This record gives sequence, structure tokens and C-alpha cells, in this order.
Amino acid sequence: MRIDRTIEIDAPRERVYRALTTPSELKEWFRTDVEGELKPGASVWMTYDVHRFQVEIVEMTAPDKVVWLWHPGGVDPAVDYSKENRTMVTFTLEATAAGTRLHLSETGFEEVSLARRAKVFEENTKGWDEVLVWLREYVTQGSK
Repeated sequence: MRIDRTIEIDAPRERVYRALTTPSELKEWFRTDVEGELKPGASVWMTYDVHRFQVEIVEMTAPDKVVWLWHPGGVDPAVDYSKENRTMVTFTLEATAAGTRLHLSETGFEEVSLARRAKVFEENTKGWDEVLVWLREYVTQGSK
């Protein structure tokens, strides 16, 4: 019960890392509002459409790695998820001759409540495929 995706991006690692760790850039490609500073130990709020969710930044090692914890899936604002375990999302960046190889893994689904597990695993499996394309397009076409 883990998601692993790898994508090649025609941009330097430092550029991809900046897109992952700068709130104004994350807002553009991840299509979320970001409230708070992205730094290890911080909890930030993100809002996608009408869904508001919290992300805890675990690690930021420039320009190699970003790790966060979150409650996966479409979060229902009427439900208290504070007692539910979160999944861990890890972005690992590797320099290549053509730019950057980004590997994403999301782990910990086995700790999500049984009632939500299959649904959020399926949503995130499909979602990361789309989101990583947004990141690649943002970094290579629409950003500085």
C-alpha cells in the first residue's frame, strides 16, 4: 500500500526544489492556496477548491528531498481527522544529464482508517499522476 511515481523534468534540481518549497510557486502548480511558511517542523494549511487540509513539513534538504505528512484524500470538513494517522509524501530529486529525475512516494496507507483506505489510495494514485505533470509543465514552461 504505497504509491511510487518517477518523472523526468527538463530543469535543474535546484529549480524543481524551489517549485516544491516556495509557497507562491507551490500554489501555482499544485493549484492550492498555501498558508504558512514551508520549513521543517511547520504545519501549513492548504486549500484546494473548497477542501482545506493541513500539511506538516517533516524534512527539506535542498536540493535533494522534501517530506511531508498529511491526511490523504478529499477531506470532509465535518470530520475530525486529528486521531487518524497520516500518510508520508516524499519527493526525492536526482540530477540527470537532461535535468532532474523526481521520485515521489506516498506511504502509510495501511495506517489510514479502514473506512477510508481504499478510496484515498485510489484517489491519490490517480491524483499524483496528474499533479506531477502539472509540476513538470510549470517548471519547464510557465515559470522563471
